[in-house]
Amino acid sequence: MGVTGEEEGRSIPGWLAPVVQHFEFEPRRLVGVEDVLRARPDLSRPLARQALAALVRRGWLSPTGVRGTYEFLPAATGPYPSGDPWLALRAALTRRPDLGHVGAASAAWLRGYAQRSPPRHIVVTTPDARVPSALAETYRVLRTAPAPASDCIDGLPVPTAPELLAEVAQLAPRLSLDAAQGWLRRLLDDASPVAVAATLAGRGPATRARAGYIAEACGAEAHAAAIATLGDVGAGPYYTGPRPGPGGRAQGTNGTARAGEAFAPRWRVYDTGRVAA
Repeated sequence: MGVTGEEEGRSIPGWLAPVVQHFEFEPRRLVGVEDVLRARPDLSRPLARQALAALVRRGWLSPTGVRGTYEFLPAATGPYPSGDPWLALRAALTRRPDLGHVGAASAAWLRGYAQRSPPRHIVVTTPDARVPSALAETYRVLRTAPAPASDCIDGLPVPTAPELLAEVAQLAPRLSLDAAQGWLRRLLDDASPVAVAATLAGRGPATRARAGYIAEACGAEAHAAAIATLGDVGAGPYYTGPRPGPGGRAQGTNGTARAGEAFAPRWRVYDTGRVAA
C-alpha cells in the first residue's frame, strides 16, 4: 500500500511522497542521503539533504545522533522512535562496519547468557578507532586490542562465546564482574575447552591468567586445564577488578589475600572483581 496523503497525522508534500513510499517498501530502518537519491535519482545531493530535514520536521524521520543517518518511522507505527538501545551503534556501523561491537556484559545479555543488561551498554573498539561523539555519549566505550567479534546477532557484531570469555578476561579490571558467575558459567557451557584455548593462544599472560581463574571459579576444570596448557602465566599478580589502592596489601609470600578477597596461586590472580562472590 502506497503512502500518498496523510497518515498518522503526518503530511507528505508531493515531492516527498515517492521518498516515503520507497522507505515504506524498503526493509531498512536507517536511512540517509543515498536512500533519498535511490527514491528520487533526479534530486541533487543538496536537495536530498533538504528532503531529509523536511521529513524530520514532519515526523517521518528521527535523528539517531550520528550525523547524516536517521531512523525511518513507518506509517504503521506512527511518529514514534523505536527505542532500540542500539540505534546509535547501528547508525555508526552503516558508515564504518568495522568501528566496534557489542561487548562484555552487553554481549552476554544479547547472547542470552546474562539475564540483565548492564546499566549502560558497552561497546568495544580498538585503541586507534575514531569514535563518533554520539557513541561516546550513548554507550560505555572500552578500547582494547585484539578485539575480535566474529558473530552477528540482530544485525549487530558480537563476539563468539570463546571470544567473549577472552574479552571479559582481557577487560576484567574495567568491568563489573560482581555476581557475574552465573552468566559466565552459561558462557563456558556454550564454548568448548579447545575453542577457548585456541582463542586465548595469542593473548597475554594477564588475560590467560584471568580466563583460567574465571574457568576454575565457575567449575569448568576442563577449560581451566586447556588454558593452562598455553604456558606459564608469569609472576603476576593479576586482578579481576580494580588494583589495590595505596595501603592495599599485594600478594604475600604465603599467597594470602586481603580479607574477603580470593587469591588463586595457580593463576596468580586476586579476585578483586569478586567473580566468585
